[in-house]
Amino acid sequence: MLQIKVARLTALTLTIIGAAALTSCGGSTAPTPAAEPQASAPVAPKAQDTGSQTMSAEEAQVLREVNAARAVPRTCGDVAYAAAAPVAWNGFLAVAARAHTADMAARNYFAHISPEGGTLVTRAEAAGYTTWRELGENIAAGYTVQNVVQGWIDSPGHCKNLMDPKFKEMGAGYTYRTGSTFGTYWAQEFGTR
Repeated sequence: MLQIKVARLTALTLTIIGAAALTSCGGSTAPTPAAEPQASAPVAPKAQDTGSQTMSAEEAQVLREVNAARAVPRTCGDVAYAAAAPVAWNGFLAVAARAHTADMAARNYFAHISPEGGTLVTRAEAAGYTTWRELGENIAAGYTVQNVVQGWIDSPGHCKNLMDPKFKEMGAGYTYRTGSTFGTYWAQEFGTR
């Protein structure tokens, strides 16, 4: 498991470095090789805890717009995507997203990695999203709720995260801080368990 997480973190870091040229926001996916199937006795699926379902009006609007975008086939950069199933709200991912936006706004930085080296993986796991298989993150700054999702759609790397059918859950966070460089900070965390 540790090797898988290290591989994911490396892929995430390399993707983030490659996406650094984006000026409005950064994005990444964390591709991971498929595990070899293991033979086992059938097990009934168990419900997974999704954390608090409470969301702000802005977060609810982002979720609606993301699912509306996923319902339509589209091309993100050079990759054509079929319509994807809607993502479900996950409170743990939302906690991670909110913490990241609050930190970026309070300390006036804009990056996937915090000044101390905190990453999507460390934020998601600290928030309680610990049994993940896939993670992805989109961030944005300076956008209103009315145009942040469109900004992600218009950026190929962010669009790929948004449309990727492997992502089943999403949490979002929004922070407004007067006097910060961008005013508004957004994070969108995608996951699959």
